[in-house]
Amino acid sequence: MERNWRFGIETSSHNSGVIHSGIHYPPGSLKAILCVRGNSMIYEICERYRIPCRRLGKLTVAVNEEEADELERLHRWGLANGVDGEHVKKMEPNVKAEKALYSPSTGIVEPNELMNYLYTKARKNGAILLTNTEVECLSEDGDGYEVSGISFGEKFVIKANVVINCAGLYSDRIACMAGLDVEKLGYKLHYCKGEYFRLIGKPPVKMLVYPVPREDVLGIHLNLDMAGNARLGPNAYYVDAISYRVTSSEREFRESVEKFLPCIREYSLIPDFAGIRPKLHGPGEGFRDFIIRHEADRGLFGLI
Repeated sequence: MERNWRFGIETSSHNSGVIHSGIHYPPGSLKAILCVRGNSMIYEICERYRIPCRRLGKLTVAVNEEEADELERLHRWGLANGVDGEHVKKMEPNVKAEKALYSPSTGIVEPNELMNYLYTKARKNGAILLTNTEVECLSEDGDGYEVSGISFGEKFVIKANVVINCAGLYSDRIACMAGLDVEKLGYKLHYCKGEYFRLIGKPPVKMLVYPVPREDVLGIHLNLDMAGNARLGPNAYYVDAISYRVTSSEREFRESVEKFLPCIREYSLIPDFAGIRPKLHGPGEGFRDFIIRHEADRGLFGLI
């Protein structure tokens, strides 16, 4: 059931389109395990079904000794190679760095093409996608679940033995409907907005270039899309409402990237797009992992 007119038009498409390697996540976390496994799976799927993707590689750069110490931690976490400033210069002449981590398995994919494949695969396996269908009530009735709401302007009620709550930005709302205390359980979502600016002209790099992440935020980085364009982003700030307008100034983006890419001064920037990340941790809170959980022990057998 999809509340929008089409699948994947929110978080799934409003992102960098990066195939991550998993080095930024704590070992043993779901984020790390699924990222590493998903990395190889996506390349395999893209090659087999000719979905546009490029294995570009990524540099995570440190511009001073303090950031270099943080790189050591990331190095221990993931499969990446440490390179010094001289090697960085050879790999990316326009990048200025004290040290860097090189992640060869990082790349980019066209999100909509990947989703089209997944949708086709799901249909072949018997799944039915109901668009313009919004769930308004979810209740356990002792013999499964009753799901009701509005579909194409008409009320509907269905019975289900198993309900998988994967509602993205609204998954905490669905959890509330089922009777779960999202505040107590730590299921409440916090909206974190990220915006992008596009560079005008020939891209200054051949691969993705990231700053050293801070407090579970990857930071404004330089990435490329499948058309060969370069963009900066995303930034990260918490919001109360969902809006995809780009409202930040280009100065923030330019100054963030300038420390490791001085030539950004020579480029014009234009607003590109924005996305909203549903996060389980709010401002100033520590790392929170994904939640994939069967709620049987809370009296909700069949709810995931």
